This record gives sequence, C-alpha cells and structure tokens, in this order.
Amino acid sequence: MLWLGLCVLLLGLFGLLAYWLPVALSSNLQARADPSGSWALAVGVGVGPIAFSAIAAHGVPPFLTCHLWGRQLARLPLSRWLRNRPKKPAPEASEPREKSVALTRFERAIGRFLHNLDVLDTLLVWWEKKRVFEVRSLELDVEYSFRDVALTGQILAGLCMLSGVLPERYVINQQPGWDSEDRLALAADGRFRIWPVRLVVDVLGFVLKQSSAARRTAAAASE
Repeated sequence: MLWLGLCVLLLGLFGLLAYWLPVALSSNLQARADPSGSWALAVGVGVGPIAFSAIAAHGVPPFLTCHLWGRQLARLPLSRWLRNRPKKPAPEASEPREKSVALTRFERAIGRFLHNLDVLDTLLVWWEKKRVFEVRSLELDVEYSFRDVALTGQILAGLCMLSGVLPERYVINQQPGWDSEDRLALAADGRFRIWPVRLVVDVLGFVLKQSSAARRTAAAASE
C-alpha cells in the first residue's frame, strides 16, 4: 500500500507540474502539389526526444509514426481510423460487398475522437490562448503558381498585406511563379510552448460540447 500511495503521489505531482509548467514543442510541415495531380504532405511534431510524424501522398495510405531518440517505436495506419462505415449495397447491386476491417478497441476510440473533433474550430478556440498554447516563432515558405495569372497576383498581394500586419514572430516568405500552371509547395517551421494538461482539458471539453450539440440537433430534427 505504501508503494501504491507513493505512485499516486508522484502522478499527482507530475500532473500539477504539467498543469503549471509549459513544454517546448517544435513542428515542421512539408506539402507539395504538381500539375500532374500528384501531391504529398508530411507533418512532424517533436517534444524533447519524442517525435511524431504523419505522412500522406497521392496513392499512398496515410500513416502515423512515433520515434524515440530517432528510433521508430510504432507505425499506425490512419486510414483505418478515418474510414467511414461501408454503406449497405442497393438491392439491385450485384457486386460483392467489401469485407469490413476489424478495428481494435483503441482504434475505434481514436476514430470516434477524430470524427467528433472539428480541427479548425478547435484551433480557433485555443490558438494563442493564455497559458495554454503560445507561438514563439512560425516561419512559412510558399511557392505557388496558377493557370489564372490574375489569381496568382491576388494571392501575392494578399500575402504581402498579411505579412505587414502579423507580429514579428510570424514570417511569410513567398515565391510566386508565372508559368500558368497549378503548382504549390509549402514549408512551415514552428516553435511553440504548450501547457499539456490544460490543452487536453480544453480539447476534451470542446469535443464534448460538439458531441452534445450534435445530439441535440439530431434529437430536434427527429421530432
């Protein structure tokens, strides 16, 4: 019982420290799209010796990896979590029904969380929220061109205006192209500070509010 009490005490102290003390976090994003229709996206987040990366590309199922001191610990397919339930085939359909993929309990929980989470709304809620999430620096490099040259010029003007009003810790470097073809390359490097426990509490509270609002909407529609 003494060891159990000590473990509970240590966990409590760790939770309090995580609630009051911030954690330094670094991130990197790389994205590219070519006129051929091929595209690739890679996102990496590092916290001390731990790093997470998510990679997706044209024709390649997205996956998430976890590294510790450069050694890969896990590689999980994101497509299994994001896949929707297969619809029932129409009575006249003669094609065989695809066999559903068996998900583990953990994967089902992650899938429900991702389906209930509106990423954009969540970012707007806690982005730069005091003592939850702080941007220390964010640098964006973007290269782009479009078949509509006027659109390229409009984006060039818009990003120039945006660069003028953003705080100094936000930097936008842009390189427009005038090749009259759709092309995009994006690279972002950021340094942040987060308060983990407060962030988790905020995100979970936001997800619960969204789920409750969705249930109320569904109940009102069924009446």
